[in-house]
Amino acid sequence: MPNVQRSSDVVEVVAERALSFGLGGLFSLGLGGLFVYYRGMLMTLGFLLLAFGFVSVSYAIWVALQVRKVVHIKAECPYCQGKNVLTAAPESDFTCTHCHRSIPVVDGRFLKVFQVRCGFCNELAYYSEKSVGLICENCDRVIPIATEDGAAPAKNFGAFARKDDDRPYDLVLLAPGHKGEELVACLQSMLALNRNQVKQMLTELPVTLLSGVPKRKADMLAAQIAMHDGAADVVETAVGV
Repeated sequence: MPNVQRSSDVVEVVAERALSFGLGGLFSLGLGGLFVYYRGMLMTLGFLLLAFGFVSVSYAIWVALQVRKVVHIKAECPYCQGKNVLTAAPESDFTCTHCHRSIPVVDGRFLKVFQVRCGFCNELAYYSEKSVGLICENCDRVIPIATEDGAAPAKNFGAFARKDDDRPYDLVLLAPGHKGEELVACLQSMLALNRNQVKQMLTELPVTLLSGVPKRKADMLAAQIAMHDGAADVVETAVGV
């Protein structure tokens, strides 16, 4: 199933299309009216521009009216209780627009989220029935989760795994791939940016998306980008730059 879209993104796309056709239509109406007013050799072209302008403005109005048909379904994030407004009920995992965590969904059912404190930094960490491993969001250390077939994760986490590499790294986007809209949505959630900001970044490749992050986190985000046909590289943060 394709990723569920945010209602605000759909409204933005519809508004952009209506605006572009509306402005183009108004320009054609103005120029065509000018040609017809002064008659002469360009009078025929003026009538054509008037006809094109009328069609463009009419289409822009029709597109703008489609905003009312955009579906708004509220989905509450089990992590932060933030309200996500989507165009359809999610059938699989999606990213919360507020806390940017992946919300676990199976067959349209939101899975219960559990909490545990990191044994290294004492920060709260979250996991669900689908989790097979847990990385602390604060210190980036791994908390192993023991699971059984069909059972919820055990609450006894045992020993903590230590970090292999604590140097800072940069996540660099190299290429957008062929799934443009999917990658835009992915980067929106990852970087908490709007569509126009993400599209601007895609015109400036290669571009550094994140700087000074743990290697494990950078690798996970690079893998997420690769799932949407993008290409990203993880490089060690330059010291003193």
